[in-house]
Amino acid sequence: MLLVVKRLILMPAWIYRRSNIEILLIFVILFLILMDFLPRAIRLLPMMAPSEESTHLGYSLFSPLAGCSGLLIGFLLNQAQTNLREIKSIVSAEAGRINNLDRLLTRYGDIGTLEIRDEIFSYIDSIIEEEWNIIGNGQGSHRTHMLWRNISKKIMKLDPQTNRQTAIYADIIKKSEEVAESREMRIERATDKLPQLFWVVIGLCIMALTAVNTLFLPLDSYTLGLKILPILFGALISLLVITDQPFRGQTSIQPDALRKILISIKSRVE
Repeated sequence: MLLVVKRLILMPAWIYRRSNIEILLIFVILFLILMDFLPRAIRLLPMMAPSEESTHLGYSLFSPLAGCSGLLIGFLLNQAQTNLREIKSIVSAEAGRINNLDRLLTRYGDIGTLEIRDEIFSYIDSIIEEEWNIIGNGQGSHRTHMLWRNISKKIMKLDPQTNRQTAIYADIIKKSEEVAESREMRIERATDKLPQLFWVVIGLCIMALTAVNTLFLPLDSYTLGLKILPILFGALISLLVITDQPFRGQTSIQPDALRKILISIKSRVE
């Protein structure tokens, strides 16, 4: 049991290489074993044989424990979903700022911005093709970093000649800083997940429910009922695992917003 709790806390990386259906089945089967089959095996031990008194105690403990566990999982699901939406917003904002930067460079009206726009194209492509593959580990691509560094240097070398260029150049500087901040924030938030303490509490709740299930007499009328809860808990925990790490798994955040901006930049002429 302690080993299982430890596995839940560490959440091995291989779990995110499975499809959502596979993750669902893994956790449903796991919780059936922990909360149904394991208590049955424990009840076979002479010293752990249930009685009417233990069954009555089980009734009094089961509902509050199951209710508290359900509330905790619901709260954590809401936290995970909120985190997922916030990071999606960060990615969308980053794409929008890159698009605005390219639009300003186009309106600047200087041949020097053409080379910068080509590098922005390469920069976006590098994020999609290279950085996105490693961002789940909280890492950024060195090539992507160097591309942006070159873009920043070339932007700083622009020399506005007219009042219009001077006004646009101020906006270019501001927008380039926002793009850099967006990338840093995306990388920083890439490894956001629920604190390990929450997984410890979930593990303790499951251990408590397993212990309570050993108190019941093996009556046929309760057999189905005691299977429903582990199936439900397994499904909810699988959903929590799927959404906990936003850049891993089948439902991870994809660079779709950046792909759209890439197409827009390629077709922009003014």
